[in-house]
Amino acid sequence: MSNPPTIDREDNGKVVCTVSFTAEEAAASEAKAVQKLGSSVKIDGFRSGSAPTEVLKEKVDPGQLFEETVRELLPDTFTALVQEHGIKPIIPPKIEIINDKPITVKVIFVERPIVKVKNGSKITVKVGETTVDEKDLQQMIDYILKQHQKSKAVDRAAKEDDRITMDFWGEGEDGKEIEEIRTVGHQVVIGSKVLLPGFEDELKGLKKDDTKDFTLSFPEKHQTEELRGKPVTFHVTIKNIEEVTLPELTDAFAKENLKVASVEEFKKQVKESMSMQEEEMQKRKTEEEAFEKIREATTVKLVPELIEDEQRSLLEDLMQQLDKQSMNLEEWIERTGKTQEQVQSELEDQAKKRLTLRLGIAALMEEKGIDITEEEMKKNINTLLSPLSVEERLKIAPSYAKGGNAYEQLEWQKKVEKLLEEIIS
Repeated sequence: MSNPPTIDREDNGKVVCTVSFTAEEAAASEAKAVQKLGSSVKIDGFRSGSAPTEVLKEKVDPGQLFEETVRELLPDTFTALVQEHGIKPIIPPKIEIINDKPITVKVIFVERPIVKVKNGSKITVKVGETTVDEKDLQQMIDYILKQHQKSKAVDRAAKEDDRITMDFWGEGEDGKEIEEIRTVGHQVVIGSKVLLPGFEDELKGLKKDDTKDFTLSFPEKHQTEELRGKPVTFHVTIKNIEEVTLPELTDAFAKENLKVASVEEFKKQVKESMSMQEEEMQKRKTEEEAFEKIREATTVKLVPELIEDEQRSLLEDLMQQLDKQSMNLEEWIERTGKTQEQVQSELEDQAKKRLTLRLGIAALMEEKGIDITEEEMKKNINTLLSPLSVEERLKIAPSYAKGGNAYEQLEWQKKVEKLLEEIIS
């Protein structure tokens, strides 16, 4: 660098470094850039990639060459700035090109900003009590028994608890068919309340091969926007009626079908399982409450570069989720009815909240002296990898070496767990 870089530190964690490079430095990096860009260029009389630098330079796009030259200059520049000026970046630096002769760039680092957590030592959350209601217990038992229910076709009028197989289609107020409603061979148990309110009641009294027309209005909050609050006339044909009977819960049934010694033991196991689920739900609810209190108590200035980096991370997470659903971002935006501006605004809001919470948690950890020893980390990693086969452990273990991303993520997770243990009572 021809002159010492100028370093401008802001109180929000931004560090702006302006760096100029000598002609010699630029020339050396340009030569590397030419060789890199020209490696695939074919020139008569020379083997691929063996032509002199000056010859290759004539064949390379000037704009690409300048960008690659700057890119060649940056790694050593980053290292020198960080080491010589004690900069501790928490995200990758952002680069702005200021001038091309001499090459001058602005390198923007973001360090951890000043974070204040108001009354951090007083943040506490109480765990709510969990109970399994007898009504909920009976509903779960009935649900399990339904897995063993029996049915038989009957030649009579349909009534409550019967399973109906039917074909139906619907038309709007204009008399035209609504194509997405047409359904063939649909099954429903009368009284299950899974269909449009009032639909199942209209089926009562009908027999096999009967037809019926009736009009119902869709709810205002229906998932299909075009149908919200709209009346639709349904045309139904009954294909089959089955009487459904639940098995009687006896000790003999429990032994044969539920693999438990008695009805009492079955009910005990169901209640214990439901209690564990309730406790897990209560735990998550309590943790969310603790996180919300931390976020609300945290004050921090977030620079745009930090918010943009977090937004990119959130967007990548969203796109990965959509990819698993075989959907792209444009299709998702269209399906949700949102504009790109709305999506960007929501991502920005999420980014600010997530950053504020994460920085608040880190500040509280320091305040409370929460740490994880290397011995604890070894135990945590062993616990995590122990269920895996030897081959899987050997493959994954290197990623949990100290200093690696997986190691740091697990370390953070365990620190958060320790913090929550102190906050939740």
